[in-house]
Amino acid sequence: MGEKQEPKVKSLAKALNILSCFTHEQPVLGVSELAERMGVTKSNVHNIVSTFHDLGYLDRTPDGRYTLGLKMLEYAFIINQNLGYPNAVYDIMVDTASKTDEIVYFGLPYGTNVLYLYVAHPINRMGVLPYRDMLGETSPMYCTGLGKAMLAHMPETEWAEHLPEQLIQYQPNTITDREAIFEELRRTRRMGFAIDNGEHDYNVRCVGVPVYNAMGQLVAGMSTSGPASTMTDEKLMECADILRSATAHMRERIYR
Repeated sequence: MGEKQEPKVKSLAKALNILSCFTHEQPVLGVSELAERMGVTKSNVHNIVSTFHDLGYLDRTPDGRYTLGLKMLEYAFIINQNLGYPNAVYDIMVDTASKTDEIVYFGLPYGTNVLYLYVAHPINRMGVLPYRDMLGETSPMYCTGLGKAMLAHMPETEWAEHLPEQLIQYQPNTITDREAIFEELRRTRRMGFAIDNGEHDYNVRCVGVPVYNAMGQLVAGMSTSGPASTMTDEKLMECADILRSATAHMRERIYR
């Protein structure tokens, strides 16, 4: 794994690292909480968050804490449109959700994680399946169907750098031995699709496939998941075929 470069403007890096403290699990944080996480003084953090607030990057809640502001959403929209994926993939995802009768996800490789961009639900089950807008959420590559599908189709020499230093045992089925993960990735590459056998979320099975662009470059992944009671081995194989057909269609549309 390559050495991490020191930032050239450390004060800027410190300010931006404050923004990275806000997550899906903890979207609201106070100055004291941020100072403790960053290992800096409260006055230092207060000056930074006040500036972010004035510029619209942070909003202040009634109790005096902070959360990401709408300016961040504006940038997210710009990035999303610039990637060019909405028009290229979303209608295919909706069709895939209808054919699999399960939730379908689309995401990108993001360091050691999957960065989820879109979710599609089968229309006939919109009121039954729990809706979850995954935009911006992340999950580890090594224990998710979508993540393993992408990772397995990267060069084997790059696998290690996409694994976190600490491999967390999320579920009893989570593989945390590095050599066992590498063997799982080799098996995934041979099959052409990945299976998450309840490795990240309890009682949820998932099948994922890589997504390539028109130039044959790996750019993303797509998966479908559901409760273990319905995602039988036979259903997983059926979904894998549907997903691979869908990603072949996506490949004709994605040019970057």
